[in-house]
Amino acid sequence: MSEILVSFVYNKNNARCMWCKRTRNPHPDFTFETIPTKVFTSKKGRKIELCFSCHEYETFKSKKTKTDFKKNLDLKYETLKVLNI
Repeated sequence: MSEILVSFVYNKNNARCMWCKRTRNPHPDFTFETIPTKVFTSKKGRKIELCFSCHEYETFKSKKTKTDFKKNLDLKYETLKVLNI
């Protein structure tokens, strides 16, 4: 199975990961840059902006549990909304 290349947006002025809430790049060499993010579309059509780390975790979780990445985005979004996070 081949890996899909995902490109993230760097230096986006209002970049913010919807999962971890980071706005600044955590890498010590890039402390003055915003966090690289990408907007993914969930199964229900929601626009979910994730940083590289959260994307990697969601991808890993989807592969490990053999569930759809886009469906997992909806499940986590709904859980965070219920918890008001």
